[in-house]
Amino acid sequence: MPLLAPLALLAALTLYTRRPAGGLRLLFALLALSWFSIGSNFIMQRYAPVNWVMSHAGPVFFLQAIAFATMAFIGPPRGAAPRPANNAGYALILTGTLAYPLLALLQGRTLADAEIAGIAPDPTAVVSLGAALLTTGPWHRMAASVVPNLWLAQSALTLYVLNGPAALAPGLALVAGLVALIATARRLS
Repeated sequence: MPLLAPLALLAALTLYTRRPAGGLRLLFALLALSWFSIGSNFIMQRYAPVNWVMSHAGPVFFLQAIAFATMAFIGPPRGAAPRPANNAGYALILTGTLAYPLLALLQGRTLADAEIAGIAPDPTAVVSLGAALLTTGPWHRMAASVVPNLWLAQSALTLYVLNGPAALAPGLALVAGLVALIATARRLS
């Protein structure tokens, strides 16, 4: 799975370059599976036993999975997003899938301990913000970005309290995602 999940996300992004609607549907379907899997396997089984607050986060992850599944099967709006939104979306998706795992090396851990998009919540939230930027519907953007933004905010705060510098990655991803969403929202109106 650590190799399959990022490759599937990158394949969906590649499909988006040729067929935006089909690529976005696939990306949303993969993200739905990811959010459901992370909610059940990571949040409820591993994180909730050590942090009781996370038992309330699990259902939120399931709601995010339902939102992505709905967008995948009912479909995103037709057409590609404007170029600035596309560029920001690509950057966030590539950051979440390719760069985020490399942070483990910078933190003195091995790649076996790396956070992988589709398996770990932080890089999956970053990829989700990128996917939100690729859609052209304001409601789709909101459905795709609220929970990832909230997760990155709590992750940055938690990591700041536990280990200052580790909070930088989710914090920067949160700021970059919010700036891109706000900057490109006017062009959709």
